[in-house]
Amino acid sequence: MLEKALRVTAIRSQSPRGFGGCIFTGKPIDDKGNVQDASAYYVVKASGPTLGKALVQPGQWWKVSGEAAERRLDVNGYRVSEWQIDASKAVLMRPSGEHIVSFIAGNPAFVGIGQVKARRLWDTLGAKLYDALDASDIGALASVLTPESAMQVVEAWAQYGDSRTLQWLQAEGIELEIGQKVLQFFGRDTPERLQEDPYRLLSFCASWRQVDAMAQSHFGVALDDPRRLQGAIEEACYRVFAAGHTMVLSSTLTDYLQAVLGSQTKTFRWRSLVPAALAQGLTNGSFVVGHHGVQPFGAMVMERHVAKAVLDRLDATGTPLMPPAEVDAVLEVYEAKEGIELNAEQRQAVHLASEKSFMLITGGAGVGKTTVLKALYKVYDQAGIEVVQLALAGRAAKRMQEATGRAASTIANFLRTAKELSGPCVVVVDEASMVDIVTMYRLVGLLGTDVRIVMAGDPEQLMPVGPGLVLHALIRVPAVPLAELKIIKRYGGDIAVAAVSIRKGIWPKLSNDETGAIAFIPCGDGRTAEGTSLIAETVLDLYNLDPANTQILSARKNGGDGVKTINGLCQSAITAGNPSMMVWSVQHDQMVLTPFHLGDPVLCTRNMWDRGLQNGSLGTIMEIEDVPQMLTEKDGTEPEPEPVLAWVLWDDGVRRPLVEAMLDDLELGYAVTVHKAQGSQWPRVIVPLTGHRLLDRTLIYTAVTRAQTQVLIVGDEAAAKAAVESPPRVHARQVALDIMISLCKKAGPQGPAIRMPLGGAAT
Repeated sequence: MLEKALRVTAIRSQSPRGFGGCIFTGKPIDDKGNVQDASAYYVVKASGPTLGKALVQPGQWWKVSGEAAERRLDVNGYRVSEWQIDASKAVLMRPSGEHIVSFIAGNPAFVGIGQVKARRLWDTLGAKLYDALDASDIGALASVLTPESAMQVVEAWAQYGDSRTLQWLQAEGIELEIGQKVLQFFGRDTPERLQEDPYRLLSFCASWRQVDAMAQSHFGVALDDPRRLQGAIEEACYRVFAAGHTMVLSSTLTDYLQAVLGSQTKTFRWRSLVPAALAQGLTNGSFVVGHHGVQPFGAMVMERHVAKAVLDRLDATGTPLMPPAEVDAVLEVYEAKEGIELNAEQRQAVHLASEKSFMLITGGAGVGKTTVLKALYKVYDQAGIEVVQLALAGRAAKRMQEATGRAASTIANFLRTAKELSGPCVVVVDEASMVDIVTMYRLVGLLGTDVRIVMAGDPEQLMPVGPGLVLHALIRVPAVPLAELKIIKRYGGDIAVAAVSIRKGIWPKLSNDETGAIAFIPCGDGRTAEGTSLIAETVLDLYNLDPANTQILSARKNGGDGVKTINGLCQSAITAGNPSMMVWSVQHDQMVLTPFHLGDPVLCTRNMWDRGLQNGSLGTIMEIEDVPQMLTEKDGTEPEPEPVLAWVLWDDGVRRPLVEAMLDDLELGYAVTVHKAQGSQWPRVIVPLTGHRLLDRTLIYTAVTRAQTQVLIVGDEAAAKAAVESPPRVHARQVALDIMISLCKKAGPQGPAIRMPLGGAAT
């Protein structure tokens, strides 16, 4: 049994909001908070009951006792040695003061007081800091600050500070990030506003479990209190939105409410209380009840903004960009130059886009959507219309740029850097099936009503990861101009035949010949004699037949057929004997291993614009520095502020340095998820598949159509067949965008227009 007083240095794992236990790291301290051994490193694993109500935060002092053991393990790719304490008892010696530290450091009124000085004030005075500030005790503050700074802090506190609110937030265990949002919104009225309705905290991303417990224990809210029922509906709406829906039928909402409130009891018959609570939705401002169901208020606002943007363009009375004969003349010149002949579908798509301010271009793989866009751009050029090309994923934007010879950007980068766009221009969104309502809402918010919009994509490919539907919903509106391309032009053969069949929901007959253009290699979801995944081993064997031209596409991250398992196995078999990339660990005062070896393919998982990388960029580690080196001008690259660990050749052909700051945003890239692959192609693709909830027709279709010359599917054919023959998961996603547009178009010019809701009420 070991007993230690520790200052919390970091939270390794906490779920949820601290009530499910916590794993945290800490340094041993004495009774005054002085670190006893700077090299000591403890990891505490404490259950929820052991921690009680307290939420563990960095900077707190805890006295923990329990069984301790030394462990050697990999943490974030580093080989480390640490002491772990399985706490049987944990006592909060002193709270961290994170609320007041952050409040002072983040408020510009406290001139010259940053995190370091604010932290020092708390570490020195503790809870007495509140009294010192309220009493304008310059002497107490001057024990840490200069008299001038102490005076300035006192003056700022008199104007902006609120001890009661800050202490109340911390005493209630409301975590720092949420507390800051609440305080910023309600200010000194925070305690009163939350006493009126504690469930207002749900709007600031606090958990239902935490808020409901606080409401009952601290505010005396009864189980059948109307505020609690409205809060439960609000929480259910958040869960609906998190599941991808933007609206929900009342009957389905009841299922979500049961997950929030639990089953009915003899003393709490909540189902009978729901209608009255729903009727109060508009006064609450958190959800809206309409003819088509219940909507989270935020989802309703976003869909109405997007619907209005579409309707504004559908109702535009402008003339076509040019007469049809002139469009045909432009197309004839384009065909002659490219040595191609557009089919009737493609020509009609170009004519429609030249006439309409908003339109959709859809079709499966190989039908020539890019060819249509290139032809259409010639028409836009002739008419003096600027073209802005956007795609959701970095690889899709890169491929769009390569295919059209024009600049293309990710939507995220456009939103990050662009100002409002107006004038004679058109925004073309490719791979539009994956654009969610949040992204579309932000995009149309930057576009003037005179900006034309073209959305191109395949509704049979993957639906958005985020909530809502845009392309799929708009296709269902007859009033929205749609050019559907059906004739496959890019490729034919067995892959195309199989892809078309899968797209229609018919499982194709596939051979098990691994040399064919497309094949299914049956493989059980078991383990080899050595304990490794049988599917992963089979995939590795097939990968090794032609690694230079092959990309593995997995349906999920975990599991025997998942990205993590396959990447680990591939690295062990292919590059385990190669030099490992090392990085200096301040914590251990030595060089430690990273997860990467020379020759490993790597995937970038975050947009790093300043480094020329996007989320989804793939590269290969070509060189590892024996000793991390600082770049100089002679290397031909902008100097890095930190040592270069290795050099990576990325898929755009550029060799770039890799530094420690990039490590958290890199993964092994032997296998990537199908979602990361949408918009990309490789000569040869291997797709491991087993039965699980993520597997559906669109995922298999998207994976198969990423291959140019060969696709090998490995795994459970019965599960794959069932997924293809079942309706795609997108059919179960409930949205109201198409309903809004259709109702407004049906009402006609004299019907009710869409107006934006203000002040928490719909109009």
